[in-house]
Amino acid sequence: MDTKLFEDYQKQMMDFQKKWFDTWMESFPNLKDASPLSESFEQTLKMQEEMVNSYLDTQKQTNQMMLDAQKQLWSEYFKTMKKNVASVS
Repeated sequence: MDTKLFEDYQKQMMDFQKKWFDTWMESFPNLKDASPLSESFEQTLKMQEEMVNSYLDTQKQTNQMMLDAQKQLWSEYFKTMKKNVASVS
């Protein structure tokens, strides 16, 4: 089975994650002079955490869908091959 599609998908996801993380880090002000966390900052941090968790859940579901599709493909393949072997015998 050609895994190029899956490898391309993984590379795109890694690139997306890196770009997203870089953009996210640029959204922070210079943290050298950061005072104790304010309520606003804590809310922002909580929202970012929820976004990351949502993204990871979506990625998990996407990967599961890809695995399910591959399982179905191979299951149908073997079922068809077994039928062909039985009809030849």
